Amino acid sequence: MTPERWQRITELFEAALEREPQDRLAFVAEVCKGDESLRAEVESLLSEDEGAGSFIQQPVLGASASPLNRVLQEVKVGPIPIRTLIGQALGHYQILEKLGEGGMGLVYKARDTHLQRFVAIKVLPSDRVADPERKRRFVQEARAASGLNHSNIITIYEIANQGGVDFIVMEYVQGKTLGQLIPRKGLRLGEALKYAVQIADALAASHAAGVVHRDLKPGNIMVTPTGLVKVLDFGLAKLTEKAKSEELEETQTLQAISETEEGVILGTVSYMSPEQAEGKRVDARSDIFSFGSILYEMLSGQKAFQGDSKLSILTAILREEPKPGTQVIKDLPHEAERIIARCLRKDPARRFQTMADLKVALEELKGESDPGIVVTTAKLQTRRRSSLIWITGLLLPLSAAVVLVWFLGSRTKEQELPLASVPLTTYPGNEFYPSFSPDGNQVAFSWNGAKQDNYDIYIKLIGPGEPLRLTTDSAEDYSPAWSPDGRFIAFLRYLSTGEAAVLLVPTLGGAERQLAEVSAPSNAFLRLAFVRDLSWSPDSKWLALPDKSSAGGPPSLFLLSVETGEKRRLTTPPPQSYGDMNPAFAPDGHALAFVRSLSLTIGDIYLLPLSQSLTPQGEPKRLTFDSRMNWSPAWTAEGREIVFASGQVRRQSLWRTMTSGSSKPQQLASVGEYSSLPAISRQGHRLAYVRWLIDHNIGRVEIAGRDGKSSPASNLISSTLSEMVPQYSPDGKKIAFSSDRSGNFEIWVCESSGL
Repeated sequence: MTPERWQRITELFEAALEREPQDRLAFVAEVCKGDESLRAEVESLLSEDEGAGSFIQQPVLGASASPLNRVLQEVKVGPIPIRTLIGQALGHYQILEKLGEGGMGLVYKARDTHLQRFVAIKVLPSDRVADPERKRRFVQEARAASGLNHSNIITIYEIANQGGVDFIVMEYVQGKTLGQLIPRKGLRLGEALKYAVQIADALAASHAAGVVHRDLKPGNIMVTPTGLVKVLDFGLAKLTEKAKSEELEETQTLQAISETEEGVILGTVSYMSPEQAEGKRVDARSDIFSFGSILYEMLSGQKAFQGDSKLSILTAILREEPKPGTQVIKDLPHEAERIIARCLRKDPARRFQTMADLKVALEELKGESDPGIVVTTAKLQTRRRSSLIWITGLLLPLSAAVVLVWFLGSRTKEQELPLASVPLTTYPGNEFYPSFSPDGNQVAFSWNGAKQDNYDIYIKLIGPGEPLRLTTDSAEDYSPAWSPDGRFIAFLRYLSTGEAAVLLVPTLGGAERQLAEVSAPSNAFLRLAFVRDLSWSPDSKWLALPDKSSAGGPPSLFLLSVETGEKRRLTTPPPQSYGDMNPAFAPDGHALAFVRSLSLTIGDIYLLPLSQSLTPQGEPKRLTFDSRMNWSPAWTAEGREIVFASGQVRRQSLWRTMTSGSSKPQQLASVGEYSSLPAISRQGHRLAYVRWLIDHNIGRVEIAGRDGKSSPASNLISSTLSEMVPQYSPDGKKIAFSSDRSGNFEIWVCESSGL
């Protein structure tokens, strides 16, 4: 607060004192009209003046110190207060030395003369508690925090006011702040996780009690010489909020960031969540974002969001992504980077939703990184679900041991072991295009969302848990492909021009990058459920994809450079064919499997040999020779076999064939019908695929008669599969309809009764 502001406050305070006590508040309200902050400051002084005698037991500044003199003596020149409390007393607390200073006040070491123990006392700035309502809400929050009984949370002994000085008495902790302990290149992973788990445990306990920290930063975390973490200052950031509308809060925030003050306040800004930076209301997920910033700094020695001023830092928090952890932290495990990135999502709905879940993830990572500790995982359990009219896209990971034996063992049917399928997704709507992460523990896929309103790219850990949404564009996003180096997911986005954009998005979320635009099927079914059209080269430098070289020609396969955007042709299909599609690189990059389609219902698997530089070596070799649709090839880990989908649309199943062409394809009997779009983990221990469950029935509703009433809908024609497009005969006695109950879509006729 500036001296000019204080001069105005004192002038009004003195003028109010000249009036009768019952007239003072009305006077202040009149002269401060339009400036509620000024009014609150003056009213606070009047309130102190009326009750000063009852609060002072042992004067801090002497018996002659009036509230006005006390305020004038507290005016600061820069960050240094004119007066000091060292050597004086606040109640029965004898002030011994200054421990530190922060944006929320001064911290002193003191002796409790009643209990003969050392305590820490935080003296709160008068401008922070001048507004009575703000002070009331702070006290309520601090009291809630004082009720937290947790080994990693600083114990609050007392919240008091002596001689007009508001202060908090808390446990005195010997040690250093986390900020003092973080070296220039960051902490070792094990040490950082040891602290991080304790911080998460403290916050999980506070959130369970309804207390959000709001000002989490390394300076608010103490570490004792034995490595015990103590989180400080719960609820203090409440002082910076007012019970106003969100619009006013946002205005105040924008006014605040227009200042360029540096130092303590700037440090706090570095750990704000985006919703805090925008002046929005916050919940526990704001602390999760701040925690992510701290964890990033613990491991890297660098702040996640940096800038030369408050405004530039807040802009980074709102608009930019921090450098990926693997770029600044040597040998950082992928799981650690994933945890940090999930904490730092801009959208709170995309972060960890509870600190308890985040703590579990940290404990698992700590267990994996600690030598000699065996980590066990919960057994994956399936969930039953009732029949729906339209359920598609169940991604089914298989038992690791069984699939590994099956892929690497003999191909004789007698030795093939039965496979157990476990649903990975059971969401409403449609999920397509599974693609494994390099370690085989996550799957990317396209889903039209809980509201079934738009297809976006999601990733999900295998096992329980919700998926993470990576894209939010209103256009259809499909055909995701996880890069072998784990850094990006490539995908296609259908554009209003009828083409598809080829884009990259970091696997941890962030800004998208467009590589090119290519031709795309105009039929939504073909785009979203039929063709997998992106495949990475093993070195993560190239994408294989179909595109048309001319407006009237069929699509060919091309290589697209991820770095330069260069395109190189790989195949040239016959002019009258439907084109080449579904590329799939072999694990070693020496061949490309793909589909050459003669029509929408006939296509075969081909194999194109490639050189070390990915140049075609001769003509493609045909692997399948039946007159049906074979598509979506996926290589086994050792590169000797290809698994693919075969059969009529929505009645297909999975098959396998040797890449040498030495034997006929064999069906995967354990998987069953209605299966497509296979994906195999690079380790060969998991298979994911899409399972279709479809049941379209024909119902009947009596049209309203003269009485204006209609009968309720009733089921007329049904089976375990699909019945569609009904038509009455001219005399109304029979109904013709299409059904695939026989295995193929055919025309059926029944009586008008449905029999």
